[in-house]
Amino acid sequence: MTHRSAFFCRTVPVLIGLALTAGTAFGAGAPRDPGNGRQMYQGASMSCLVANDFYAVHFTAMQEGRYENERHEFTKYCQEIPGTGKTYLSIDLLDRDVRNIPVALRVIEEDLGEGGQLPKEKRTLAEVPAKIYKSGTVETYTNITEPGHYALIAVFGDEAVTEDDRLRIPFSVGVPSPVQPNRWPGALAALIGGLVLATLCYVAYRNLGLRRAAPAVGDGAEKAPRRFPV
Repeated sequence: MTHRSAFFCRTVPVLIGLALTAGTAFGAGAPRDPGNGRQMYQGASMSCLVANDFYAVHFTAMQEGRYENERHEFTKYCQEIPGTGKTYLSIDLLDRDVRNIPVALRVIEEDLGEGGQLPKEKRTLAEVPAKIYKSGTVETYTNITEPGHYALIAVFGDEAVTEDDRLRIPFSVGVPSPVQPNRWPGALAALIGGLVLATLCYVAYRNLGLRRAAPAVGDGAEKAPRRFPV
């Protein structure tokens, strides 16, 4: 193999690898699929945080069924649940002082309406009376049979409460997600660019080798004929 061929064979795989890496980075920069509840649960310490001006909780939704490569019998979701079924809902009270006051829960179905209107309550699916949760975890469950938009309403305190003592946690169930941006056009463009760059490098390297070889041929010096013994 000549030096030029070796150079070309070394350069092309490197550039292809860089192109594929760029394509992956392009895909990673794309927005998450909002219909993929499992994906939304990544980094759960922050991604499922819900708060108003007075209260902050960590929300978790779970459904029966083992997720791929996991040992648990329940799959965790955030505020986007991909399918209907028996659903367990829980909130973790982040403020320790709140663990000393009663908390009531209510699961409702909502109608989002159109034109940016406030959601309207359609029906109540489950309700938990006010109770003090020293552990900081408040739980309930309901069987959601229809896709749609829902909300978990947490009410803090057992006296006449204001809107500030009411925390609404919206979530959707079985709502089709928009088409996720395709990352492969970016990868293909990067791959084509890498191949073009490799070709240009090869051509430049080849021309440089030809220019270096030209003086040796045209310097006017003739080699003496080789003599052989008689």
